[in-house]
Amino acid sequence: MEKLAEIRQDLFDISARIKSIDENYKIYFNRGTRRYELHDSTRVPSYQATFPYARLDKRALDFARRSAVKNSKRILEEIDAHNDAIEKNMQDKLLKKALSQCL
Repeated sequence: MEKLAEIRQDLFDISARIKSIDENYKIYFNRGTRRYELHDSTRVPSYQATFPYARLDKRALDFARRSAVKNSKRILEEIDAHNDAIEKNMQDKLLKKALSQCL
């Protein structure tokens, strides 16, 4: 944790707005990776995600909303649906290839 600096205030109040999504959320700046991280103070380990942006701005707020723990069921359903679509597409391609070789 020595590389982590908690962000309690920032120019656009992003850290406070993220805390309004979940009161247990905390934002840290990781000095080692030079990235912002989202942590949940009720979990051990507390790490949740690294923000894919170099600055704390509206994109970070949107990212926190989308990836909120309370949305985990919906997120897993989306991942499963996406994986199913990929698998079906691969099966269709394989079937077409097999049929074209038989003809």
